[in-house]
Amino acid sequence: MKEFLQLVVVGVSTGSAYALVGIGMVLIFRTTGIVNFAQGSFAVLGGLFMVALVDDIHGLVAGLAAVLVVAFIGSLVGFVAVGFRHRTTPLASLIITLGIALLITSLNLLAFGDRPHTYPTIFDRAWDIGGVLVQPQYVLVAGVTLLAALLLTLGLQRTIAGQALVACADSRRAAELVGIDVRAVAVVAFAVSAGLSALGWVLLTPVDPVNYDSDVRIAINGFAAAAFGGLASIRLAYVGGLVLGVAQQLVVGYADKIPGLGQQARQYELAAALVIMLVLIGWRARNEVHE
Repeated sequence: MKEFLQLVVVGVSTGSAYALVGIGMVLIFRTTGIVNFAQGSFAVLGGLFMVALVDDIHGLVAGLAAVLVVAFIGSLVGFVAVGFRHRTTPLASLIITLGIALLITSLNLLAFGDRPHTYPTIFDRAWDIGGVLVQPQYVLVAGVTLLAALLLTLGLQRTIAGQALVACADSRRAAELVGIDVRAVAVVAFAVSAGLSALGWVLLTPVDPVNYDSDVRIAINGFAAAAFGGLASIRLAYVGGLVLGVAQQLVVGYADKIPGLGQQARQYELAAALVIMLVLIGWRARNEVHE
């Protein structure tokens, strides 16, 4: 039982980071109709920038700077991906984000090399709760993710920019008719989603080292979390991220005990994400047919 709880604790932490990526994908898809495959690259950039900055400036300032820089990069990606009105289709935008993701991966390799990167956590020791070791960093990731999701939901409901995002999500054509600059809203959506993804890996990197090519794993897991709510619900994307994180840790943890699979256990983490994503997409497609 203790081993099960230990895996759940780790899964909630990694799942929270996946939830932030999934929430960012939901935000972009609802406002623009684009599936952003550069979302994983934003997370990797956040972690790598944090590693580069944390030795020279205070950790809090380094984290804030990393998130803001990635948010700015995200706004530029959004500006390019959305394109000119009526000239760039969602499919073309998807291909653009995929190409940008590959470009960022190559630049990360040149700048940071091919080894995993991490930085020391600010906490000295783990908490022993009934025999289950809980890293304070895990609690920090889960708590900040929950707070970010709540603040985003509140911001969408209470701010002018948030209401513009919601209006575009409900009907982009209607938003244009009432004078909302849909392209500007899309750029804001990309910036916010990039910042959310960067925040997740700024916090998670001390316990889960990031590499230049981690974006594929992160993007797939984020998309699986977003698919839990049909790319339409921030709340369900959050829940989907937690479910995915716990499920992956259970798969890896118990696969590691099977003779002959121990060395390859981590490979099943991505497989679990793909299986869960396919099951969710099939389940939602079946429900839509019946409706």
